[in-house]
Amino acid sequence: MYANALYQRGFIKEGFKVIQALYEHCSDFEKSRIYPGVPEYINGKGRGMYHYLTGAAGWLMMTAITEMFGVKGKLGDLAFEPKLLEEQFDKEGQATLRITFANRKLSITYHNKSKKSPQLYKVKEIRVNNQLYTNNQPEIKRIDIEKLDSKVEHKIEVILE
Repeated sequence: MYANALYQRGFIKEGFKVIQALYEHCSDFEKSRIYPGVPEYINGKGRGMYHYLTGAAGWLMMTAITEMFGVKGKLGDLAFEPKLLEEQFDKEGQATLRITFANRKLSITYHNKSKKSPQLYKVKEIRVNNQLYTNNQPEIKRIDIEKLDSKVEHKIEVILE
């Protein structure tokens, strides 16, 4: 919840730092004494407690999808408001998320070839299955998503500038 609040208030680096620290701690069995995952809390000895039994994992997933990747429902439509840091993109300047929205499987890839920070980039273009999607907004209308075949995964590319 803390990381989510930081992201929502524009403290992107700080929100990422919280999630990265949690990930690094919980991935180190010698420190956390748990298998990798999300505990409710970490006790004074560094041990993760109540592994995946609370909303902590849900908050982490929600924060990664809606704040880091900025993939959000907006009045039923699919909006893109990414807050990905430069180090979250691969060497080609890409970051990908796979989700289901409107009962459609989507692979969403952000392209940040100019390696801009979240405060500087904006959505320039959206492509759905290699076709330019024109809406003049950083979103795809739900009605257009519902027209896609529900049996296959669809490729959405979001070009940042």
